[in-house]
Amino acid sequence: MSQWRDDTRQRVRALRRAFHQPGPERDALLLLVKAAIATVLAWQFAVRVLDSPVPFYAPMAALLVVDRTMVRSLSASAQRIAAVVLGLSVAWVVATVFGVTWWTMFGVILVALVIGRWSRLGEHGMQVPAMVLLSLITVGGTDEQFTYLTIVETVAGGVIGVATNAIVFAPLHLTKPRQRVSALARQVRELLEEMAEGLRGDWDEQTARRWYRRGTEIGDKAPYVVDDIHTGRESTRFNLRENLRPADVDWDGYERTVTTLRRTVWEVTGIARTLVDAADERRRGPAPSDTFVAEYAVALDGMAQAVSQLGRHDDDATTRFDAGTAKAREVLTTLREQVRTTPLEDPEQWPVYGSLISDSLRAVDELESARESAVVPGDTASLRPPASGSGVWARLRRGAGHRS
Repeated sequence: MSQWRDDTRQRVRALRRAFHQPGPERDALLLLVKAAIATVLAWQFAVRVLDSPVPFYAPMAALLVVDRTMVRSLSASAQRIAAVVLGLSVAWVVATVFGVTWWTMFGVILVALVIGRWSRLGEHGMQVPAMVLLSLITVGGTDEQFTYLTIVETVAGGVIGVATNAIVFAPLHLTKPRQRVSALARQVRELLEEMAEGLRGDWDEQTARRWYRRGTEIGDKAPYVVDDIHTGRESTRFNLRENLRPADVDWDGYERTVTTLRRTVWEVTGIARTLVDAADERRRGPAPSDTFVAEYAVALDGMAQAVSQLGRHDDDATTRFDAGTAKAREVLTTLREQVRTTPLEDPEQWPVYGSLISDSLRAVDELESARESAVVPGDTASLRPPASGSGVWARLRRGAGHRS
């Protein structure tokens, strides 16, 4: 009962957010509303226009093709229509030529299952054996009127679903990828700053292990951010709203930023792993000297500064980015020379120093390689000019214009 109440509260809060602010909850609500509208329209079309005695296939097709983007909606519609046509065609050919017997049923279902696994049909592939079975069992597979009406209903439902998705608050996902790219850059910067500050103080194995875990978690988020970018880019294709009011978004720049940040955080995670091993008393490994660590923290500060300006191309941001990478490279080069020329108290220390310096230099290289191509959106930058007009409809249009 307690779990049920918690779930209910979460759903109520999500519904309130959907009504009061743009975001994933509003997108989900709009998608549900559009699916319901498309289903009802397709059902009425099948009843009033096609005079279908069992108006099932049109509303089902419409329900299943309303998706997050127009590309996916069109793809789902094409896949479902193809699956239904293939299934009915296979059933009609087999029933007409061989009749409906146990051995023809076995053979045709086997063929339909193989066709249904065709990757081009996607998740709608299972419609092929389903339509074969339905056609053979209900009408013997040879009823031309059933076959014709089912295909027409499916096509009509797919068209109505796609049209509804295009006209009723056409899906346009722009805000969420922008927010997540910015958040990823902020998290990498904050991790570097925390590590730099921690190395100047009393850090230990647990501290280093926390940095390692955070770096791993940040790196694991990157593929999901890339998926959001792909969804955002996809949502602008075949979209009436995008054609009327194009959004100025550098999708390639966003993806380049995420790739760079992911590779950078891999190196930062390697740094944290080295520090974990160096501080682990059970391993009894050599730890870097306090002097080295203090200087090394300056290099991490420079990397953090560079990350904070990555993907921003105004003069001030470019200057600060260059200053950050130059400072980090200068410190790391100096430390590398010191390690090379200064006798170490413990000869076993050189792998620790080498690992820390190498990982950091690779991270700096990654950042510098993306200096021109990376793009990080501003926190408050507007994607579109404000909608003109006033009143309820204008407010609805302004609210619907912010997609996540």
